[in-house]
Order: sequence, then C-alpha cells, then structure tokens
Amino acid sequence: MLKLYLIRHGETDWNADGRIQGHSDIELNARGLEQARRLAARMPDEGEFTALYASPLRRAFRTAEMIGSALNLPVTPDARLLERSLGMLEGLTMSEIREKYPEVHRAWHDGGPRPHIIGEESREDFVKRVQAFVHDIHLKHAEGRVLAITHGGTINMLLMVALNLDMERPLPFYIDNASINVVQWGERGARLRVLNDAYHLNPMRVTRPDTRQAQTDQKITAAEMQ
Repeated sequence: MLKLYLIRHGETDWNADGRIQGHSDIELNARGLEQARRLAARMPDEGEFTALYASPLRRAFRTAEMIGSALNLPVTPDARLLERSLGMLEGLTMSEIREKYPEVHRAWHDGGPRPHIIGEESREDFVKRVQAFVHDIHLKHAEGRVLAITHGGTINMLLMVALNLDMERPLPFYIDNASINVVQWGERGARLRVLNDAYHLNPMRVTRPDTRQAQTDQKITAAEMQ
C-alpha cells in the first residue's frame, strides 16, 4: 500500500498579499518559517517515510529541508513539482488583474475559456508533467509513505490525476499553506485519505486587518496561482 503525502509550502509575503506566484521564486516569510517548523515537528508522528521530493522553488524546498531534518531524510528536487507558470500575471493581485486584464479576470470568475496568458505554461503541459511524477512514484515506491512538498495548484492537479478526475475542470480544492493532503493506493485504487489538514497550525490563527481583502481574493482563484 502506497501513501503519497502532498504538502504545500509555508507562507510567503506574496501569499499574504494575495499575489500570484507561479514560477516566481519567493522565499518563506517569518510566518511561513514558523509554519514549516510546526509542520516538521508533526511529521515524525505520521510514521516512517521512505522518500522526500520537493519543488526546487525556494518556498517549497526550504519547507522540505526542515521536514527532511526532522525525518532524517534527504530532499530530492523534482521540477515536475513546480507550480504552474502564469507568465505575465505573476506578481499581480486579483484586483490588479481585474484592472489590467479584465477578460482573464472575468473568465476566472465566470468560468469558460479564458484568453491566452503570455508566458504561461499550457494546461496540457502541466497535466503531463504531473502525470509523469505520479507514474514514477509508483515505479519507485510500491508501498510505504512518500512525501512531496509542492504548491497549491500542483497539489490540486496531483489529486485530480490520482483520483482520475476530469482534467478540464477548474482546480477543485483549496489548499492552505503548510497543509497535509494524503492519497492512498490499495486494492480499490486511489482514495483520498486526508485533505487540507493543518491542525498543527491552530495556535497560529491570526487575523491581519490589512490583508483580509487579499485573502478573500486569493481564495477565489481556486489555488491555481500559488
């Protein structure tokens, strides 16, 4: 039986501001480092892990390094775990997109096809690299627990691939920073065991008056940008 733990990186300043990150290589902020520390402290209680993979982007790789230190596991970088690139939209908030690219903003909110974004990774290429990662994990790890530290959009796509969901639908899950998600493969195929588990962060609940609207805008995008 194989359990794949999909973990989103800790918070960055761009997360806090509701900015699209994509391939932009943003560091963890102080809150993100504390989230990663609490996450790392929890992971030994989950059991023994056989491998730890991570997106090479610093926000994910630093989170993975802290987990790896707690588990005494080396971190293997894997570019297939990168977030989807969103080209010219990276660094923008949803309000800025609404002002500069209203057709893109309208398509995100109302559904349906949206205009091409200059510099973006195609949905097809995104799906293919995620499928390749899942395929290789099955070849290398027939059983046990495996960790993948990655991004909100990538976790969505990994779950869709694992659960054989419609690849054309909008990304369906909201994935919090430093949350744990688990897919298990057994005799009945893939089953979702855990979704968006962040109880290890409960003592850190904070409301920032200056970022309430940014956090609301961030949720609207279905985690495709982080």
